Amino acid sequence: MKRLNKKISVSAAALLCVLCVAVGGCAATVIQTIQAELRPDFTVVIDGTERTFKNVNGEVVDPILYNGSTYLPIRAIGEIMGKEVTWYEDQKRVELSDKKSTVTDADKIVTDGSAPTAKPQNPVAQTQQTAPVSGEITLDRAKEIALQKAGLTVADVTFTEAKRDRDDGREVYDIEFRRGRTEYSAEISVSDGAIISWEVDND
Repeated sequence: MKRLNKKISVSAAALLCVLCVAVGGCAATVIQTIQAELRPDFTVVIDGTERTFKNVNGEVVDPILYNGSTYLPIRAIGEIMGKEVTWYEDQKRVELSDKKSTVTDADKIVTDGSAPTAKPQNPVAQTQQTAPVSGEITLDRAKEIALQKAGLTVADVTFTEAKRDRDDGREVYDIEFRRGRTEYSAEISVSDGAIISWEVDND
């Protein structure tokens, strides 16, 4: 039996309106268990471009259909809007801000109820970047992947290089950072976030 592929075409502005309604609805204090459909056969097209969304582990996530409405994970919404997702554990509150547990798709988890602090400004040797096209990861995402590989956070390290480059005909991000006397170097694929090379050098 041939699978029917359903295409959902929306504009970024319309999607933002849907997000506002969804977040407002989540403010209710009654928690309910529902049954919904995971729909890998749905295709999301935003401003004429087909989009695929991934969770924090790089795994593809599909739209969900519930009572005739289509839903996307909040991380996917943040990616569309170019926003960072923050989860406030004590308040059970999700916040999308200009700039990036119980919630697994957040970039940052705050457990003490306080406002997020500004990220430290590390000196970074960086060339001018080309804006990623649809489906490509950003430079910030490449830095997150490298930090996850090292088991560190941005507060633990000093970045010495973070730039987009070309190696053997493919687009990559060159990421280098230090922690104490240890230097980490990563080459990460722009197209899918795969780690192409990884080195750890102890002075």
